[in-house]
Amino acid sequence: MAELLLEFDGPESLAHAARELARQGYAALEAYTPYSTEEVRAALPERRSWIPYLVLAGGLFGAGAAYFLQWYLVAYLYPLNVGGRPPQLPLAFVPITFEMGVLAASFSAFFGVLWAGRLVRPWHPVFEAEGFDSASVDKFWLALPAAEEPEQRAALESLVQSLGAQRSVYVQSEAGR
Repeated sequence: MAELLLEFDGPESLAHAARELARQGYAALEAYTPYSTEEVRAALPERRSWIPYLVLAGGLFGAGAAYFLQWYLVAYLYPLNVGGRPPQLPLAFVPITFEMGVLAASFSAFFGVLWAGRLVRPWHPVFEAEGFDSASVDKFWLALPAAEEPEQRAALESLVQSLGAQRSVYVQSEAGR
């Protein structure tokens, strides 16, 4: 699968192009800019994050695993009669259960952000595009999935020319490698 990279002079033109492409039905847009702007963030389609669900699952798993381990060790494997209390006293397990839940949730959040933010890969196919190094200096780039069929690609090219992009470059995305 290929991606089309569009180069723009400023954030206003990139934001205008992103809004127009989103209106045309392109939802998988990615902006590469030398600095963050509110205008570009507002123009890109918002994606719902799955990180809160991951953190909830991690916290529940950590708390459940801690409670089960305490119950298994204290009430099942080695029950002691201390002061006439039952071996399985849930109030005694609360502090460790809570702490392990928080610890597992924080690890889930940390590694989830690394994964969702795509911060664990040192190379991306767009780095191979000619002139893309200007994205860290003074140019603004917009990436969108390119059509595979020639007639759809021609329609996309005419749309791109109407948006005022300075340059358009096709690159092979990771899914096609």
